[in-house]
Amino acid sequence: MTAAKTTKTNKSAKRRQPTKLNYCDLSQCEGICCSDGAFLLPEEERTIHRVVKKYPEHFSYLPKEYIVDGEWEGNTGRKTTVRPYQYRSKPEHFSNTRCSFTESDGKCGLQTLAVKLGKHKWKYKPVGCWLFPLGAEDGKIIPPPRTKREDPNNLGKRYPGFVTYTPCGKHEPKGRVWWIALKEEVAVYRQGDGLPA
Repeated sequence: MTAAKTTKTNKSAKRRQPTKLNYCDLSQCEGICCSDGAFLLPEEERTIHRVVKKYPEHFSYLPKEYIVDGEWEGNTGRKTTVRPYQYRSKPEHFSNTRCSFTESDGKCGLQTLAVKLGKHKWKYKPVGCWLFPLGAEDGKIIPPPRTKREDPNNLGKRYPGFVTYTPCGKHEPKGRVWWIALKEEVAVYRQGDGLPA
């Protein structure tokens, strides 16, 4: 799942104390933010189909269907498929699945292909994925929530949140303020349409 799964706008963007974050460490989190796959924009789906077709050897691990129709809390759209995966540690309400594009070490195959080809690392990666744990709406960045109560995916006991349950989205008092911890994401998003050049 990515920020694209968000069902409501975080109205608490104006806080006295900003959210502080730790940097992503795949060896610790195993890419838990990719546990539900990613909802895609139409141009992202086209890009993914194009690179998978052009570089089949890089994506030899993908299932035949790697993008399907998806639904979450009444929202529908095209999304990447998931496959079973047993995390060492995960929030109870998270699925034991991960995005089909996730490689064995937790890295995104779309990102590793871009790096291999000497392109920007997020060239083929969906915006909601590389922007996470930030959100975006109407061309503006939505800061990560500071508390579980502010989590835009907090639906109560059944599903108490997403962003604040991931290691890279959870507020850490000794971390760095979000705009410093995620300065690369902020800079790339502000370049224009949110897609790396």
